[in-house]
Amino acid sequence: MLAHEHDGGPRVPLTALGLVSAGALAYEVLLVRLFSIIQWHHFAYMAISIALLGYGASGSFLALFLDRLRPRFARAFALAAALFGASAVAGFALAQQLPFNALAVIWEPRQLPYLAAYYLLFAVPFFCAATCVGLALAVSPKNIARVYRCDMLGGGLGAIGIIGALSWLFPSQALRLVGGLGLVAAALASLQGSLKKSWPGGAYLVAAALIFTVPSSWTALRLSEYKELAQTLLVPGTEVVHEDSGPLGLLQVVRSPQIPFRHVPSLSLNNTVEPPEQLGVFTDGGSLSPITAFDDRPEPLAYLDHTSAALPYCLLDRPEVLIIGAGGGADVLLALYHRAARIDAVELNPQLVRLIRDTFRDFAGHLYERPDVHVHVAEGRGFVAASDRTYDAILLPLLDSYAAAAAGTLGLAESYIYTVEAFDDYLRRLRPGGFLAITRWLKLPPRDTPKLFATAIAAL
Repeated sequence: MLAHEHDGGPRVPLTALGLVSAGALAYEVLLVRLFSIIQWHHFAYMAISIALLGYGASGSFLALFLDRLRPRFARAFALAAALFGASAVAGFALAQQLPFNALAVIWEPRQLPYLAAYYLLFAVPFFCAATCVGLALAVSPKNIARVYRCDMLGGGLGAIGIIGALSWLFPSQALRLVGGLGLVAAALASLQGSLKKSWPGGAYLVAAALIFTVPSSWTALRLSEYKELAQTLLVPGTEVVHEDSGPLGLLQVVRSPQIPFRHVPSLSLNNTVEPPEQLGVFTDGGSLSPITAFDDRPEPLAYLDHTSAALPYCLLDRPEVLIIGAGGGADVLLALYHRAARIDAVELNPQLVRLIRDTFRDFAGHLYERPDVHVHVAEGRGFVAASDRTYDAILLPLLDSYAAAAAGTLGLAESYIYTVEAFDDYLRRLRPGGFLAITRWLKLPPRDTPKLFATAIAAL
């Protein structure tokens, strides 16, 4: 656990250093998820600037006070590690109490102090973690390679570990795990001294245990009141019936019996068929994708034939189709209604597939267990590039919510399924006379349509 200096300098607790570095990188990745849920995905990039602010401030702090901290290295290191763990949880809890409205920053000057408070509260853990690393490097000039290696190894394991943890824990629970890493690191650092000074280590271990007993209301996620889920829950009788968390998103299934979901984008005004019952699936509080009740009868699905997505099926007879972005399964139901011979449905998020195939399998009519439906958990373009099967139609349905598309925030996140190279892959997988059908939101002024048209020309 300890590295000794050749010149008799302070001993650096390498294991503790690795835990702090792991906690810092895990915290940064976790902030990306938390910001995506609480605000919107484009605010997730704040995590990078916040981390840099904390590390930069720590460098300035050490430049001014290193001479005073060097003789007290063990105590300072342990205290900084403990403050990292405590502030990671406390800072998030305090930030949740701020009336910060990200959408009003441009025209409400009073939002700027709240934004500054956001940065300060979330930068404190990075400041503390960077202080641990900076102190270890400063007091160990003849052993920098080992210290640096431990720092990098810990950070890498933390970044990978938090992704694995999010497969089992909700983000608010993973936050406590990150805080516990800091306090355990503080305990290990304090135990490097003599047994007479071992009581701080015990205190830090007790604090690490207590951090998991923090009331869940302190770290509960409070979504922006303008997010789709927050608005939906204002409807009388609406309730969240299931939650599932993972690295790709927090999925919440909502039931609204009094005012039912009727989510059918591009539905014609000439439609006279009432859609069946639906459950709303929200990803990170937005991006609604419905799960539609299905009883194996085609008649209730007739409303889908009044959507623009049905056009390719009017030009083909019992086609074999590839759906990139199956979502809640509406496009799969449309293909079934038109008696598609084979349906390959690709979905990136395995959580969403599990909801339809396992959790709500009876409600969805065992949709993903049918012999003519083949579900693939994969990235759409990667699946097409790796597959050698050809199709009569390749369909790219709506892959984002209207709110995000209309706000233009998707311009901040690259998508590789709409590139010239991707179109080239799609066209190579089409049979003679086949169709590539892409559904996008109608915007004024038009933005997506001219881009897609130019991309298609370039690919052709």
